[in-house]
Amino acid sequence: MIEDRSARRRVAGYNQFAKLVRRGKAKKVYLAHDADIRFRSAVLAELKSHPNVETDCSRSAAELAAMAGVDVPTAVLTCTE
Repeated sequence: MIEDRSARRRVAGYNQFAKLVRRGKAKKVYLAHDADIRFRSAVLAELKSHPNVETDCSRSAAELAAMAGVDVPTAVLTCTE
């Protein structure tokens, strides 16, 4: 299992991602390299106005699902403090 031990909380899904980024609570965002291009564009557009959020686009949706502990592929995973 792939883990990011630097984060205490990991949240899967776009809506939670957007809330955490807008509130300034997101520290790192994992974006699946195999996600739909329109979805990736929406996530990257949201991140443009928040340059302090680290972004990692090197993992697949299946790898992100394993990190989040869910059974379905996950296109975006957000880590907080």
